[in-house]
Amino acid sequence: MIRGLTTAAAGMVADERMQQLLANNLANLETPGFKASDGSMLSFPNQLLAAMDYSGESGGKSPIGQLGTGVVFQEGVPLFSQGDLTQTGRNLDVGIRDQTPTGTYATVVGPGGQPESAAGTVTVGAGGRLSLDGQPLAVLDANGNVLAGVYAIRNPAYQGQALYAADGEPDYDASGNPSYLFANAAGQVLASPQDAAWQDASIRVGNEQDMGWHSFFAVAYTSPEGAAGVALTRDGHFEVNAQHTLVDAAGHAVLPVDANGQPIVGARIVINPNYQGDTLFAADGGPVFDAAGQPSYEVVGANNQPLAGARLGLVDADVTQLQPLGETEYMLGTLNPQTVIAALRPGTGDLSPGSLEQSNADAASTVTNMMMVIGQYQANQQVIQTEDTLLDKAVNDVGRVNL
Repeated sequence: MIRGLTTAAAGMVADERMQQLLANNLANLETPGFKASDGSMLSFPNQLLAAMDYSGESGGKSPIGQLGTGVVFQEGVPLFSQGDLTQTGRNLDVGIRDQTPTGTYATVVGPGGQPESAAGTVTVGAGGRLSLDGQPLAVLDANGNVLAGVYAIRNPAYQGQALYAADGEPDYDASGNPSYLFANAAGQVLASPQDAAWQDASIRVGNEQDMGWHSFFAVAYTSPEGAAGVALTRDGHFEVNAQHTLVDAAGHAVLPVDANGQPIVGARIVINPNYQGDTLFAADGGPVFDAAGQPSYEVVGANNQPLAGARLGLVDADVTQLQPLGETEYMLGTLNPQTVIAALRPGTGDLSPGSLEQSNADAASTVTNMMMVIGQYQANQQVIQTEDTLLDKAVNDVGRVNL
């Protein structure tokens, strides 16, 4: 009975957090470049139920099944599916169209032992390791860090077909065998995903919506607490501040890129107040010129020196490494410019001057999901009310002696 109360209470907390995520998606339906998040629930391990056997057989207990012990809201994962591009006619608006290939993505171990998204086909490689085009899949802990020297290998006892479930967790056959186990470099089995100490470890498999390299604008970010560095945004609804500097919707200076596609820390895109043309950016992000030969903008460095060849451009980032900062901006694990730039690649997306990428949140599906979560919450609430009534009867009515 107490287990039922605990399970229902955990479900209500998880439902509340899921509702907050969905409400945030709904509130940003009109935010340019916003990426809706998809919440996931993590089930706690099932508990074995057994009946007491007083005949002395079966060791005094007879298994009768399993009982779920509740769920917890695990995380909200942004989905980087392409939002619709809408022509605005505003010369400060620049939309992004991703060129991320479609297909299966998985996390492998990249340079320096860091996790990295890669595309390909998941197969069983040498030693039974789950691999992506010959690269062993990375085994990650609860924080997304690589567990060095640990590999996911196909479980020889598994009788199913799928190598993994949709979320990268193991698949299970009819006998409850997981599709993969954890092993060391020598192939010796270390643990099963069912083991309590290893239930936070898993591989990560997805598609181009939640993994892979996507394009962003780099910005010179400053947090409300004063921390400064490089962040990323998809919101191309730009403005110009009092210094004629191009800034994003949060007021942070948009960083130009050099001829190699790398963002230039400390540089600024300065809009020319003498420019008389209608458009500000060429298709490649470079400046355009009016009839008098005036450029629409120039790029200047930290000391206000002109930087030839620099332009508005995109950078690519592995979206599995991003954390939302708010205001449609993301942090690539850190704000440190050297670390961030080392983790970026030259942008592969296309710029669309005079248009904006719209939010990819869908109103109909979001409201439907919110109603479903409300139903789940009410069901858990009803369980608690029922259990409370039963406890009340057990305490106050059962065993009462009528005098």
